[in-house]
Amino acid sequence: MKKEKWFDAMLKSAVWFAAALSIVIGVFVLLVLDVENQTLEINHIHLTLLFGGFGACCVVYSMWSARRVTRPLERIASAIQGMKEGEYGKRLDIDGGYEFEVIQKSFNEMAEVLERAREDNRKLEREKRQMLADLSHDLKTPITIIQGYAKALELDMVEGEENKVKTYRLMYGKAEQVTAMIDQIVMLSKLDRPDYPLMLEHTDIAELTREVAAEFYELFELEQYTLEVDCSPEHLMADCDLRLMHRAMSNLLSNAMKHNPPGTKVTIELAEAGEFVSLAVADNGVGIPANLTDVIFDPFVRGDAARTEDGGTGLGLSIVRQIAELHKGTLHLNGASDGTRFELLFPKSMSNRRAE
Repeated sequence: MKKEKWFDAMLKSAVWFAAALSIVIGVFVLLVLDVENQTLEINHIHLTLLFGGFGACCVVYSMWSARRVTRPLERIASAIQGMKEGEYGKRLDIDGGYEFEVIQKSFNEMAEVLERAREDNRKLEREKRQMLADLSHDLKTPITIIQGYAKALELDMVEGEENKVKTYRLMYGKAEQVTAMIDQIVMLSKLDRPDYPLMLEHTDIAELTREVAAEFYELFELEQYTLEVDCSPEHLMADCDLRLMHRAMSNLLSNAMKHNPPGTKVTIELAEAGEFVSLAVADNGVGIPANLTDVIFDPFVRGDAARTEDGGTGLGLSIVRQIAELHKGTLHLNGASDGTRFELLFPKSMSNRRAE
């Protein structure tokens, strides 16, 4: 209700009050007026009737006015009590004047915010429980294998020196997997800190991109993947933490290789986008299921249809997103059934605004 409507309502009530008083006074005048003698004959009965009528008008008007205030206040108090007890879904619907409309609007907005916050907290709790379950699964599997191999060696169940060497290698490989997983978890927890110290350098991103591609080239070739580099600018200077940006590129390339079959072509692309740097890793592989596109950057989410012991930790993309945000940038997914493209967009200068 607007202020004008509230004023109209109050004016209307005042007019009714004045009309009621006019009737009381009119009746009083008719009672005391002597038309023939043109005099007023007033006695205590007339005065009693006058004041009684005036008092009745005041009482009725006061009760009507009080109801317009107390009823909305009672509903507001009831809603606040409900919110105190956790009923965030309750909304006010008051028709009590401009001021109450303002209170109602603010209350309903606050209730919506609190309801969303509660749902977010519930979601975080569910994700936390799922994360702990996934973490326990991912750590338990290689550790169980290591324990089994160790017990077999202790009981001398592995025959032959060659088989023992293979067993030791398998144990070492599983230990490396656990170490890598713990390293990813520690890295993600560090990057999640708001005061994480960035070691910024004004460096050539094009040169860094070529260096990372060179490091992965032999591994891609050995695993029968194709790695291409599309680095159109020969030099592209930008502010970044070299160690973190190296980690981001490595994670994106490792992710492309882990979740696609041999023969997949992976391309690392670098381009200048105005005041920003566009760094992307694209592939023509199996793509990402539609049900995972909204959560693919969450911890312990994988593109695999099922969790397997060699499917990675599910933390690589979360780390890349954190690195992008630390550089005031963003990480985008452009997925399709015939491939995937992750684009890391960040400003050349850290003084620029955040990428949209």
